[in-house]
Amino acid sequence: MKIHMPVLLTNAGWIRTPASPDENGVPYEMRKLDADSILLENGLVRWIGREADAPLTKAERVDLNGMGVTPGLIDFHAHPVFAATREAEFELRTRGASYEEIAAAGGGILNSARRVREATEDHLFAHSLPFLDNALAAGTTTLEAKSGYGLEPDAEYKMLRVIRRLNDVHALDLFPTFLGAHEFPPEYRDDHEGYIATLIDEMIPYVAREGLAEACDIFCETGVYSIEESTRILLAAKEHGLKVKVHADQLSPLGGAKLAADLGALSADHIEFIDDEGIEKLASSGTVAGLLPVAAHFLRMKEDPPVREMIDRGVICALATDFNPGSSMCESMTMALHLAVMRFRVNAEEAFWMATAGSARALGLTDRGWIGEGALADLVVWSTDGIEQVPYHFGVNHASQVYKRGRLAAKEGRPLS
Repeated sequence: MKIHMPVLLTNAGWIRTPASPDENGVPYEMRKLDADSILLENGLVRWIGREADAPLTKAERVDLNGMGVTPGLIDFHAHPVFAATREAEFELRTRGASYEEIAAAGGGILNSARRVREATEDHLFAHSLPFLDNALAAGTTTLEAKSGYGLEPDAEYKMLRVIRRLNDVHALDLFPTFLGAHEFPPEYRDDHEGYIATLIDEMIPYVAREGLAEACDIFCETGVYSIEESTRILLAAKEHGLKVKVHADQLSPLGGAKLAADLGALSADHIEFIDDEGIEKLASSGTVAGLLPVAAHFLRMKEDPPVREMIDRGVICALATDFNPGSSMCESMTMALHLAVMRFRVNAEEAFWMATAGSARALGLTDRGWIGEGALADLVVWSTDGIEQVPYHFGVNHASQVYKRGRLAAKEGRPLS
């Protein structure tokens, strides 16, 4: 194993961070630390303070020249592995076609599934790498990676193996999630029970046994998986030791958020149509409300989750891109920050908290999403005067440096090999 010299970041103009999970910190608060230097060693933050008080140690000194620092951004909901883009569907959407109309015409998830089934692992691997580079260069240091474009055993396993390969070679940490219940495949359109049996009896046990995923997700929605079907599948996943997540209440008030809370899911995501009972259940259960404003923007949705009400009632919210080829072709968490501020009327501090501490909770992770001694040394150095400028001056990359596990992984918009 290669031994790396410690890195001492100095002369930071500002450092903002959520409280650590062990502290009784205030949700949605990004603390201003009385510090200008951070020591990174063995992949962790070893010390924070004033440069004059830095521990006496041999370290590579990096002068930040007054730039600011936050924890690395965490994209807790993404679909980065697919075989081809779907810009033709985007063109249809610009002409007024709806999500449902595109799917009915042979587009949507089944379009991607057909192409993934035909693709080799090497093609999927090579096709996905640039997307990970883009995410990293814009400040993302942990990224969820879902399957779900295979919709049959071999293709789903192929996707998860590719995710494992990507995680082995890329600086980003990938959180693998099994989404075999993303849709019903064409061969089971009239036999839902047949595919559900395949999921429960074959696919979930294999994925868990082979360690291919950390969690199991499902598209619980009108016209896809019902509450009853989702319950059976997610309970099977839990029985096999997988954490669970839910695509919930995106297109209709079906009750997916309530189901997620009842099952102790990591998160209930989208939730544009969440109802009052769903909000109450999320607040009392600890299940995170997953906010995906880029997808809502891409789909031209008029509805938004009642974010301010959820915050006021004690719901923990998280922020992600929902990066995927059909409804959110955007791997930039800074665009998610901008759209969260604009659509949800939260401020920059709240949005950054959701994209760090909130998103860490949406993946069940406690070692990242904050800056402090013992935290994973995942950091973004911003070329701005404060966090407020990141969502305000949108469409450009303000991430000057990105540190992953204590090593410089991207600089000035370019990933480092």
